[in-house]
Amino acid sequence: MHLLSKAPAQSITWRGPVRLKTERNAINSMNTELTVNGVREQWLLDTGANFSVVTKSFAQRLGLTPLPGFAQTTSGITGIENPLQVAVVPTLEMGGAELHNVVVLVFDDASLKVSLGREAYQINAIIGYPVFQALGVITFLHEGWLEAGEQARRSGDGAHMYMKLLTLVIVCGVEGHVLPFTLDTGASGTSLSVRYFDRFRADIRSWKRGTNKSSGTGGTITRKVYLQPRLNLNVGDKTVTLENVSILPRRMGSDLDELYGNLGQDVVAKFASFTLDFSAMTFRLGEPLPDQPKR
Repeated sequence: MHLLSKAPAQSITWRGPVRLKTERNAINSMNTELTVNGVREQWLLDTGANFSVVTKSFAQRLGLTPLPGFAQTTSGITGIENPLQVAVVPTLEMGGAELHNVVVLVFDDASLKVSLGREAYQINAIIGYPVFQALGVITFLHEGWLEAGEQARRSGDGAHMYMKLLTLVIVCGVEGHVLPFTLDTGASGTSLSVRYFDRFRADIRSWKRGTNKSSGTGGTITRKVYLQPRLNLNVGDKTVTLENVSILPRRMGSDLDELYGNLGQDVVAKFASFTLDFSAMTFRLGEPLPDQPKR
């Protein structure tokens, strides 16, 4: 925050509708192609990112000059500390929305390189929470589109949504309990936290033992976990059934320890759409896909 003390405030100008083509990347997250400062690149759409992010080499391609000073942060999923600088993108166009003075964290390229075994996937740019919040309503369509603004609004009963500082939290039902989870569209799968482990540890005999590999800013961490064979999650007026969900039995040393887990792409995969409505502060799932039973 000290690095941003003299930075201009972010603002948005609407010049038309927002409808952007999205596609899955090698780590099963969603990208959209944007042209910023004349540079065309794939930007990862990550609701779990507190700020938008670029690599050091991509910041140079964009012609950005980092603000004076350095800081560090930790990744919510891996807990790895990462040195960073901060820069401001003067103009970021997303369809008919023109955002001004968008803050980006600048990381070393290696911090955003995800290992895929013999290969690695380099993330160069990420759209984070402040941009999504400025767009007001965002709907991701399973068929591969992102809509934003009033045209993205959907009807139906949604789950209550709130912010824990700059972290997006969704309130869901589990076995009659109403519990808060983070929502991270940059994560391929759902992970449950030590707080979930403590709440439901009476069911431990039905859980399996396994390992979980978490990738985030700074690298990949492998942990020993329990696996819950089946989890029914009530999200507004919809029920999501997940299988073999990882449960972390120990603290990670991050904000995730205070909540019950992190919801990933597997929560939304079987629905035609999902909507983040920052004006009504609700999270809505669309209709189940045709091959899925309605609940």
